[in-house]
Amino acid sequence: MNQLKNNINPLKISIIGSRGYPYVYSGYETLIKELSERLVARGCEVTVYCHRNLFNKKPALVKGIKLVYVPTIESKSLSQLIHSFLSMCHAATSDADVIFAVNAANGPFGLISKIFRKPTAINVDGLEWLRPKWKGLGAKYFK
Repeated sequence: MNQLKNNINPLKISIIGSRGYPYVYSGYETLIKELSERLVARGCEVTVYCHRNLFNKKPALVKGIKLVYVPTIESKSLSQLIHSFLSMCHAATSDADVIFAVNAANGPFGLISKIFRKPTAINVDGLEWLRPKWKGLGAKYFK
């Protein structure tokens, strides 16, 4: 633990795929809030990508967490995909050491981080294609 705090070159982690920080709406946002705060406490540099339209105030830094506000088209089926695509492009070309994505829908964007040789982890949460809210094309996309 203390080893990270005293590190001259802290691990830089970019987090994408949620609505943002400190916006707590669902399990993903709760995960992002808890994880980000704990990583910063351990000496990591954390950047969280936020949906620009959801935040009236847009501070650049909250509790040591860097926030990047990314635009999207507000649409039930497109807003998250567009936001995550733009966030992944930005994170992959940033100085981040690693990218952490939440939501299985962001899986294909791992190709972007692979092109830029950024290690990436995705938290899929569950079997999205089995959830009642996803039918037809949405379920096929997740599967």
